[in-house]
Amino acid sequence: MKEASTNLKAKEYCAALSNFKEAFALQTEIGIYDYVSAASAAANCNDTETAIEWLKKGYKLGLGKKRDEVTFLQTNERFKNLSLNVEFKQLLSAMENKLAQTEKLKKQEKEHWNQEIIKNQITESVPFNQAASGFALYFTETEGLKVPYVVFVPKKYQFSKPVKVIFFLHGGVNSVNEFYYQNPDVKKEPIFSVGDHFNAIVVYPFAKKDFGWMNQQKAFENIFTILNDVEKKYNVDKNKIYLGGMSNGGTATFWFASQKETPFKAFYAFAPNPVLNIGAIPFENITKDHPLYTINAKDDYVFGYNDVLKIYNDNKSKAKGWKFQTIETGSHEFIYKPEISKELLTSFFSEVLR
Repeated sequence: MKEASTNLKAKEYCAALSNFKEAFALQTEIGIYDYVSAASAAANCNDTETAIEWLKKGYKLGLGKKRDEVTFLQTNERFKNLSLNVEFKQLLSAMENKLAQTEKLKKQEKEHWNQEIIKNQITESVPFNQAASGFALYFTETEGLKVPYVVFVPKKYQFSKPVKVIFFLHGGVNSVNEFYYQNPDVKKEPIFSVGDHFNAIVVYPFAKKDFGWMNQQKAFENIFTILNDVEKKYNVDKNKIYLGGMSNGGTATFWFASQKETPFKAFYAFAPNPVLNIGAIPFENITKDHPLYTINAKDDYVFGYNDVLKIYNDNKSKAKGWKFQTIETGSHEFIYKPEISKELLTSFFSEVLR
């Protein structure tokens, strides 16, 4: 494969084609873009039949689901030799049709999501005992900035009974330029399954690069404003409010867990790095009265496990409420892997929510 890549860059297409054939004969799993690269070599070595065969195999694996993939095949010089081929045209047409259907469904899903989160809002004229299950969108305002958050109400919620509340601070803040509350993919977050399983309201505040969990103290303080709003709208058990997050959100949790006074009963963090950019963490304030439960994977490629473990070992005598847990594999995003998350989250929150 390395030789194929080198020859492809050098425009030695027939040599690259030979390399790809040898490599594919030795591999049990061949990736989509491997097929694309190999097809470009075949197309430029006058082996149209093989080029089409490999593109079809790539298509079966999902090639063409993204607009830029289709555009690449349509415009890149490496596929110019296939532009008049009937099968190539048919393949591009099939990709276009599938892509159009996907885009239509995504548009419908987005419209439905945005209708739902508005429809389920509790207004001043509607008391909290009318709360529907599902998602509702709200905003707080700080220094002229409207900050969104969604509230997930579980199916078993009964307005007559106070319920526990789980705050979840999402990760990926460094790469987010805008609040993504209009994206229906939000509802796929694993934390919402926890809400249904434990009959808990889940509060999901949105963050972004310039108002998030990295350097902005106002974003941290806004969580208390959100909590105050939620308590006015829903029947909250004020003795069972929890806060945690993932990655950057997990790191931010250390700020909340190390405050001397807190409305939160306990804290949790997935794949956190216990280093705050807004100041040193007073680990002695993490107590058994308001414990912090964390999980890190040994193969985490974002926040090195050994680095996190060292911070824990250096501070565990002070942070008496910090309960450090480890999983062997799962990498940084282990809560998003179905084969890991379902059992892990149920077991983990059974402890956190006691």
